[in-house]
Order: sequence, then structure tokens, then C-alpha cells
Amino acid sequence: MSDWQQSDVYSDGVRVHFYRTGQGDKPPLLLAHGFSDNGLCWTPTAQVLMDDFDVVMVDARNHGQSGAGAADIKSLADDLAAVVTQLKLGAVSALGHSVGASVVTALAADYPHLVNRLLLEDPPWRQPQSKDSILRKKRKSNKGSARPRDAAFRKLVAQMAQFSEAKMLQHGHTQHPTWQDADYAPWGLSNRQVSADAMALLDMSGWQQYLQRVACPSLLIYADAQRDGIVTPATAAWVQQINPNVEATQVSDAGHNIRRENFVGFMSVVKGFLSAP
Repeated sequence: MSDWQQSDVYSDGVRVHFYRTGQGDKPPLLLAHGFSDNGLCWTPTAQVLMDDFDVVMVDARNHGQSGAGAADIKSLADDLAAVVTQLKLGAVSALGHSVGASVVTALAADYPHLVNRLLLEDPPWRQPQSKDSILRKKRKSNKGSARPRDAAFRKLVAQMAQFSEAKMLQHGHTQHPTWQDADYAPWGLSNRQVSADAMALLDMSGWQQYLQRVACPSLLIYADAQRDGIVTPATAAWVQQINPNVEATQVSDAGHNIRRENFVGFMSVVKGFLSAP
């Protein structure tokens, strides 16, 4: 890691920070993290892949060392496009986790010349709900003046800002006991860097419209819904109906943070897809 580069590009006036393992002499691989993480949360993955790829890990706006701004899918995808174009990477393979998976999907849809392969680690994608279910949720959310999730997130950010480094690591082990050891330190750093406004500024609506337009080979990697995975087998099948270009594979013994809970299984799937002709 000591020889990794880090710098910034600007996207519509917003500073976008990135880390890079190479010098452009290998195929480029772009990594987009999930909500409240940062680019360095990909460190174990990058360390395995950097021998074969020029790995670029991006801090999303309102995260890591990037600047602040409204975080809808289009803006976040535009940020990634700015990184790819300003670094002159050419067409990249793009891997995204959770929110980052939705963002690289939009990148592939809006900038098809910049993405030649797409990998999606348990995106926050769910099948449409019934009208009655949607109405019940709207009534429940309208009872309070503040968004409950936003308020809870702000409280969590304030709490963790008071943690010592040792307390943060202990908290990580308590909250995520199945993760590999190498993930706790970057996760702790990301929780110190994330903006308290990140939840309020986030808007992931409209991902289906982007998914429909993806033309490159794509792999949906999903986990076990009983272990907090978001994508279910039924949802994976529905995604493939939306876009037949998407392959789907399940990694066992893992939840939403697939690579952190079953790193060997996750990396086997990723390397297999990246090396396919």
C-alpha cells in the first residue's frame, strides 16, 4: 500500500478523491464502495487483484476524502466518469458494492464506452411492492417530521466520532463478528470520514431504468437473505428479466458484505468473471 497513489479529480465542482495501485500498464479496474464506506474499504480486494489490474478505488462524495454534494445515482455515476476520463483509463471493468453497485450500473448505462465489464456485489435492489404496502409505508413515514433513518444515522456518526481507535475496532468486531481482520481498520476510518449529511443527500431511485440500458457483460453477486443479504434468488431472477445481459451467482456463507464475510468465495467469483473471454 505504501506505493499506492492518491489524488483528486473534480466533477461538476465536487472534489472526488481516489486511490490507485498502478501506473496504467495493466487493465483498469474501478471499485465503488457502499454507503458509509470509503475507497480504502476495498484494500484486501485491491491487494489480491493489483498484480493483474490497475485498481482505482474512489471515495464517493460525502464519504472519505471527497467533497460534499447531492448524491443521486446520476451525479455519483458522473463522478466515476470524471475519474475514468481524467485519468485516461479507457474502458474499465467496474465493481460496485451495495449503493456503489447501483452507481456503476448507471455509469455503464450512461457511459457505455467507459465500461466493458460490470460486477455488482449485493446491490440494494428489491422487487416492486404492492400499492397497499407502499401506502402503509408513506403513512408511517409521514407521522414524524424528520426522516427516521437520517436521524438515526446522524446519531450514529456523532457517537462514533467520540470513539477511540481501540473502541472503534472493538465496535467493528462486535457489530460484524464474521468479517476478516483486514477489514476493520479501513471500516473504522470510513466511519470517521463519512459526512453526517450522507444519508439525507442520498437518492438511489431510478436504478431500474439504468439497469435496462446496460449492454456490457454483467455479473450480479448475491448472498444469503437469512444473513442480511439484500438480493434474494427471486430478485436475481427478476433482475435477469429486466436485462438478460446480467448473469447471477450466489456466494454462500455470507450476508450483505459478501467479500468481508466470505472473501475466498467472493474473490473466486470475481476473478473468474474478470478473466473470462
